[in-house]
Amino acid sequence: MLSLPATFARSGILPTILTIVFVCLLSAVCCLHMANTISKVPNNANFKKEVEYSTAFQHFWGRRWFVLTQVLFFCCITCLNISSIVDTAEVVDTFLGHWIKGGSAALQIIHGSDTSWSWNWIRWDYEGCSQAVLVAGECLPFKDAAPDGILMTTGSVITTIVFLPLALMDLKENAMCQVLGFLVLIVTSAQFVVQFAASGLNNWSNASLWGHDWDDLFGVVLFNFALVVVIPAWLYEREPHVDVPTVIHSSSIMAVVLYIAVGLLCHLAVPNVSENMLESMMSGVFGTAMQLGASIFAFAIIGLGIPLFSVLTRLNLTANDQCTQRTGNVLAVYLPFAVSWLLYGGKAVTKLLSWGGVIFTGLVTFILPIVLELHVVREFDTAGSISVYFGYFTSKVAQISSLRVLLFLTIASIATAIIGMLI
Repeated sequence: MLSLPATFARSGILPTILTIVFVCLLSAVCCLHMANTISKVPNNANFKKEVEYSTAFQHFWGRRWFVLTQVLFFCCITCLNISSIVDTAEVVDTFLGHWIKGGSAALQIIHGSDTSWSWNWIRWDYEGCSQAVLVAGECLPFKDAAPDGILMTTGSVITTIVFLPLALMDLKENAMCQVLGFLVLIVTSAQFVVQFAASGLNNWSNASLWGHDWDDLFGVVLFNFALVVVIPAWLYEREPHVDVPTVIHSSSIMAVVLYIAVGLLCHLAVPNVSENMLESMMSGVFGTAMQLGASIFAFAIIGLGIPLFSVLTRLNLTANDQCTQRTGNVLAVYLPFAVSWLLYGGKAVTKLLSWGGVIFTGLVTFILPIVLELHVVREFDTAGSISVYFGYFTSKVAQISSLRVLLFLTIASIATAIIGMLI
C-alpha cells in the first residue's frame, strides 16, 4: 500500500486503478475457491475442523504436496514478516530521530578484515538532513552506517519488546490487537484522505492518465492482496453465523476503496512522493498532524502484521501435530526477529521483499489454491458449501473450464510481475 502513490505517478492513474480492481477480483475468487476446497474435507462443510493451508493439500493430494506447500507457505510468510519487522523498527527510529533530543541510538558491530570485531555507539536524528532530502523522503535512519556491519538500533529493541510477546499468542488472543489495528487503519486513512484533499491537490499538472513505466505495476499491486493466507485459520475461528463470501467480498471492496483513495490522493497532493509514502509523510515537511498520523499508521498497521504473520506460520507448521509448539515458535517467531536484526538498513530487505515476495506470494496466494481446486473438481465429486460464482458455473465441466481460465490469468499476472522486475 505504501508504494501505491509512487505507482500512480509512474504507471498512470487508469492502468493502476484497473490493475488494482483486476487483482482484487482475482484474489477474492482465489480465496473463495480455497474456502470451498476446505469445505469439501469430510464432515467439514461448516468448517468445524482445523484445516490449515498445507493440511488441505495433504488431504486431497498426499504427503508430497503437504511438504512442498509447507516450505512455500513458510518462505512466503517469513519474507513478509521479516520485512515488516525491519520496516517497523525503521519507523520507530525515524520517530525517535525527530521527537527525542539526540535522536535514536544504535550499537554498530563491524567485522574487520583481520577476523576481529569492533563496536561503536552511534546516534541519528533529523539535523543532519537538508530540506531537499526531507522533502524527497530520503532522510532515513542510519542510512550512512557501514554496510558490512550489524546495527542493533533502539527501534529494533522496542519493536521486539512490543511485538514478540504478541507473536507467541494464538489467533484468538491476538483478536483485540487486530481489531485495534483495523480501527487505526480506518481513522488514519481517513485523516490522510482529508488532509490530502484539503491541500488542494496541487499535483494535478504532473499527474499522468496513462503513465510512462508499467514494469513493476503488477508486482506492487499483487502484494496488496495476500488475503488467502489467512483464510484457512479464519474459517476455523470464525463464528458459525458469519457468511464467508460476504466477508471476503466486503473486505476486498473496502481494500480497493482505501488503496485508490489514499494512493491517488497522496500522488495528487505530494509532489515527488517517495517510493514509500510514509518516508515523505514522516519527514515533518507536510505538518505535524501528518507526521504523527503516518507514525501511528506505520507502527500499528505494519507492526500488528508481525504477530499475525507469526501466528499463521506457526498454525500451519503445528497442524495435525506435524511439529511441536516450541519448534513452531522457533521457526515462526524467533527466527524472523533474529534475521531482521541482521538485515536492518541493508538492501537485502528490498531484494527479499521483491523477489521472495513476488515468487512465494504469487504461488501461495494465487496459483496453488486454483491448482488444488482444479485437482479436487477433477478427481472428487464432493460438493463444497461455498458459492464461488453466485450460483453460476455449477456443473463439473463449467467449473473445470472456469478454473482453467482463472489459472491462466493468475500465471499471466505473476509472470508479468517477474518480467517487470527483470526489466
